[in-house]
Amino acid sequence: MKNVTLISCLLCLFLLPFYVSAQPALSQPQPRFQAGIIAGGNFSQVDGDLDAGVHKVGLNAGFSSYTMLAPNVYLNLELLFSQKGSRYAREWQSYAGPYLMVYQMKLNYIEVPLLLHYELAPRWVIGAGVSYNRLVQSQERYRGLYAWNDFDPEKYPYKKNEWEYVGSASFRLSNKVIAELRYQYSITPVRAVADIPQDFSGYKAQRNNLFALRIGYYL
Repeated sequence: MKNVTLISCLLCLFLLPFYVSAQPALSQPQPRFQAGIIAGGNFSQVDGDLDAGVHKVGLNAGFSSYTMLAPNVYLNLELLFSQKGSRYAREWQSYAGPYLMVYQMKLNYIEVPLLLHYELAPRWVIGAGVSYNRLVQSQERYRGLYAWNDFDPEKYPYKKNEWEYVGSASFRLSNKVIAELRYQYSITPVRAVADIPQDFSGYKAQRNNLFALRIGYYL
């Protein structure tokens, strides 16, 4: 169901420009500085666990600013609350027979992305940069045969600081509204191999791997 939702969101994002292209052009030149708010969602997975596929949905929201450095070139700095992690289900065996085990990893970050953007056309913008992430909350657990079991974060710690690559493609819906698709991947690991619970390890350091769909409103 979540994969269907993701595909629907992606289709809406990329079909929207065909609708907007029939509308009048941008009413005025872009200002040298804009600040605003961002709201959207992360569609995440964690490389290095026992699963592949985007199954974890979380919030991506906060504040954003654009500063024009040269014609068509912008510096973008943001302060975000960003929810990442992993979620999957698989069949396990027990003395009572097979059962469905559900695993959840929830990682909440304060995120500070810094990107350089280039406006390819009056509406289309591409960007690339890096993002610093500070872990503020984590939860890791699985549902066994009878109940949920939580992992001790002191015994299986995550790294408090993490850096990610960021790539983006944006479309200006108006002078004040921007729709954006981002891809992010960890430069530094989320957790070392030695700190991963044994039965949930892919035998390599864990890294965030996600897409984000966002809408920004700028003054």
